[in-house]
Amino acid sequence: MLLGTVAAIVGSYVFILVGARSLGEDVFALVVVMWTLLFLGLTVFLIPVEQLIIRKLTLGGGEASALRDSWKVIGSVVAGATLLAVVFAVAARGSLLDDDLAFVPVAALMFPLHALLLIGRAFLAGRGRFAAYGAAVALDAFGKAGGAVLVALAGWGPVALAWALILSPLLVLIVRPFREVSGAESVETIAPMLERSDRRFMAGFLLATAASQTVLAAGPLVVGALGASSAAISVFFTTTTLFRGPMSASYNLLARVLPGLTRSAAAGDHDAVNRLARNVAVAGVLAAGLVGVAAAVAGPPVVQLVYGSGYRPTATLAALAAAGVIVGIVGLGITQVLVGRGETDRMAVAWLVAVAAAALAIIVVRSDPTIRVVAGFLTGEVVALAGLTVSALVKPRRPLPAPVSDTAL
Repeated sequence: MLLGTVAAIVGSYVFILVGARSLGEDVFALVVVMWTLLFLGLTVFLIPVEQLIIRKLTLGGGEASALRDSWKVIGSVVAGATLLAVVFAVAARGSLLDDDLAFVPVAALMFPLHALLLIGRAFLAGRGRFAAYGAAVALDAFGKAGGAVLVALAGWGPVALAWALILSPLLVLIVRPFREVSGAESVETIAPMLERSDRRFMAGFLLATAASQTVLAAGPLVVGALGASSAAISVFFTTTTLFRGPMSASYNLLARVLPGLTRSAAAGDHDAVNRLARNVAVAGVLAAGLVGVAAAVAGPPVVQLVYGSGYRPTATLAALAAAGVIVGIVGLGITQVLVGRGETDRMAVAWLVAVAAAALAIIVVRSDPTIRVVAGFLTGEVVALAGLTVSALVKPRRPLPAPVSDTAL
């Protein structure tokens, strides 16, 4: 899975590099819009679907029947994401997509195809096939990168590159994610756990991810709203986007952590999970401080090296952005405790408080817009980590039944 995550990072950079160089910065901006739409849809809508499936398969001993009551909710989420994508592509056609209707079918298929990928990955993780999970991640990354190279060699345009962006999930079928697993025990042994409402689980999760992405990704819009220059907005965007690369990549590793935490929650091993949550949170805060200091020194020249001298950030901007990313990664890890217990409503509360704290920091801090917003980002991530950690330390509302044995898997 780690190798798959590395492949995903490399594939993303290859796609961006080849696409940007072959199309030019103005035309490639059309594909950037579709890329951003895909990123937001994945993190807000499809990652929760993946984690719902992993959790239920873990508790159900890998039996697909554990999901028999979940498909309606899953289908509704995917359909909702698809509808929003199509509406966006139509509404933004004139302002962001060069008035090209050809991007609309791309938007219409973007999330159904990526739902296939994430549901397939969830089946692999929920059945303990982690090597195949890593292969699926790598295949998708190589598919995107290979598609970009093909588009560049053929001299095709931005619509073709957008198709390359969304067709690669079909490669997940190579690892046969949905093949039957023999030896799984009856799902009825954990019926009380599976009776928990998928709608409630998904509602809390979607609210939490929407709030977290507001803290993580809305920065450039807020910087502009505060009156920053175009150059300042570009510096803020390039700096925060470069630094949050590890956070984006860490989403793939959550599937490795969730099954174990789900089993610990189901076994009632609350003390062990408490120790883990505390230790991870403390270590994360210390790491964030060290990384922030390092970024203050090394961050500006690194950003300048990657993007050019016009994009060099201040040391303060680099330090606060890097520290916030580390805190955010730790928060993602703590989140898995609550996902494993099915208590996504507590996640939502923590993130809503974090959004309020970030907004308050932006109002209170007296500095230029970029520093105010990055201070809000760091504040939001710290408050979210504190809320998530406290929620993880609070005893579950009710004990979970033990999961089905997966020794046969």
